[in-house]
Amino acid sequence: MPTLVLHMLGALGSGAFGALFLFTGIGKATDSARFASDIAAYRLLPLDAAFPAAYAIIVTETLLGLWLFSGAVTAVAGVVSAALLLVFAVAMGVNVARGRTHLSCGCIPGVDVRLSWASVWRNVVLAVLVFLTGLCGQPDFGLLCVEGLLMGVSLLLLCMATASLTRAEAVG
Repeated sequence: MPTLVLHMLGALGSGAFGALFLFTGIGKATDSARFASDIAAYRLLPLDAAFPAAYAIIVTETLLGLWLFSGAVTAVAGVVSAALLLVFAVAMGVNVARGRTHLSCGCIPGVDVRLSWASVWRNVVLAVLVFLTGLCGQPDFGLLCVEGLLMGVSLLLLCMATASLTRAEAVG
């Protein structure tokens, strides 16, 4: 596959994952108490660590979003982002294995998704995709990089809208 195509895929992925991490980080910051409550409900950390963990995740997700958007050191950004998603998958998997599927995922602010093996595997798949995104690199030409980022943001928004509409039809 030609290098330009790989770089465009990298820019597309960086845009999509950058937007995802920025959206979730900023969204969780707007209701950090609820997010800390979600973390505490997982029962994987001492109760008094829920707020510090919530703030650490909020800052980390926001910084990862900015890092992915920047296109700088994409391989490292992909590895760090994938590692965070895998940590989330493990935390979810532990609770699903314990039968605690009534818990909120806490993934996307404003979306009440319960824990399931599907949510665990979704995080694993996203981790693989963001890792591959990091390996693709970025275009050398600035306009192509911006174009790829904007296409990635658009792709993320389309996926979220589709998921929201599909969920609404299933409930309704």
